[in-house]
Amino acid sequence: MSNLEFFFYLFVYAFILTYLVLGFIISFEAMLALYGVKSAVEWIREWHKPATFKTMLIVFLPMLQLAYFFLEWLPHFVGFNKHIRPFDLDRIYYIVFPKETV
Repeated sequence: MSNLEFFFYLFVYAFILTYLVLGFIISFEAMLALYGVKSAVEWIREWHKPATFKTMLIVFLPMLQLAYFFLEWLPHFVGFNKHIRPFDLDRIYYIVFPKETV
């Protein structure tokens, strides 16, 4: 294995792991905001700008859908949850930043 190949794999794996870790964090932030947890909404407002949060919702959409599956659909399928909240990115964004939404 050459040095170039080593660094290529290093950057590829680092990119994938970074995406997974950040996606995990952003997905839980968004799911908490979907449920209207006030401390999560305040935390997102404090640390993210509206445009940045909107971009992160779009970039990490696969991780958001995976978290929604594990936190909403799977408990409903097993029988722990009676009602399913609809997954809507606009609703999440509106809950966090109501004044910026037109």
